[in-house]
Amino acid sequence: MGERRLASARFRARRTRRLRSQRRGVVAVVGTLLALLVFFSLFGVFLTQYVPLWMEQDESQFSNQVQTSLATLKSGVDDQVILGDIPSYAVPFVLASQSVPLFAQPTQATLSYLVGCPGGFASNGTPEQIGTCAFERVAYGSGTTTIHNHPYQSPTLTTDFLEVTLPDRYFPPVSYYFENDGISEAQSSSQQTMLVPPLFNVTKTGTTISVASSLLDLVGPSGSLSGQGSKDVTSTYVAATNVSSTDRFTTSSGTLRTFNLTMTLGVHEVCSWYNLLYNVTTTALGSAAAGVWTLGGSWGSGSPVVAAPSASTCASSVSTTYDITLEIYGVTYATTLIGQVALSFNAGGL
Repeated sequence: MGERRLASARFRARRTRRLRSQRRGVVAVVGTLLALLVFFSLFGVFLTQYVPLWMEQDESQFSNQVQTSLATLKSGVDDQVILGDIPSYAVPFVLASQSVPLFAQPTQATLSYLVGCPGGFASNGTPEQIGTCAFERVAYGSGTTTIHNHPYQSPTLTTDFLEVTLPDRYFPPVSYYFENDGISEAQSSSQQTMLVPPLFNVTKTGTTISVASSLLDLVGPSGSLSGQGSKDVTSTYVAATNVSSTDRFTTSSGTLRTFNLTMTLGVHEVCSWYNLLYNVTTTALGSAAAGVWTLGGSWGSGSPVVAAPSASTCASSVSTTYDITLEIYGVTYATTLIGQVALSFNAGGL
């Protein structure tokens, strides 16, 4: 009997040890699964919440860097044209945003310097390839042929343009254009904004109307860059002149006569340029009216219009050019600063 009891006790002890071992194994497996569940939950939150937020901040900072570089480049170009004594000026452009290591690649920009009017112009100044020509010209004229009327019309200047494209993944893709001495932004199919306007000012004091404008002819070899790091864009001063209406329109007794100013632009971002010209002129002269000022252009069907471009026009305007013509009547005084600058990705300019 004693041996049976001893054997039974030993059996119960072994069974208890096996049950305890199995329970410890189950607890370990459950603990591991719970730990993995917590890890993957936190990892999922990191991927779906923190990574997009991190990249949004990086892309926003990247966009601000590009805008700052463009504004700095325009400021330097303006100084070169106004002062005429700065041979060259270089501005670095960052070509990629920051990234989240192992989880999100940087957003890479494409920096392109493109030919503004590949087809050139006909003898009357009309682009040979309408819709693919960025150009500008300005004219002073009174419509008379007296010896005291000396009208002026600038040559039709073809202007190349600098384009920076940001294929954002956490914001709508955006493109920036430095063209005709203005910096504009096209962020979506229907949103265009003039970030840094060119020199264009209209003032009216009593019956005296004054207009100040600028024409910037960008030249240089075309090219395109993309990748990591930064790249310098160098502007090299070529020439500049300042034209005014002084002594151009007078009577036989020397009294000043009013004249008409006509500005024609071929641009890619029709909405931003149209709104700039419209807002500046409306603020100074009031609503457009015959005999005061008119603003029209060729877009959509190609027929002249006065109303602002529609959203559907903006949807395609970044891939083609549109002509805008502003005419101001009864101008007393006008001045136009005309400059030519070469842009290049090389340190030596041209």
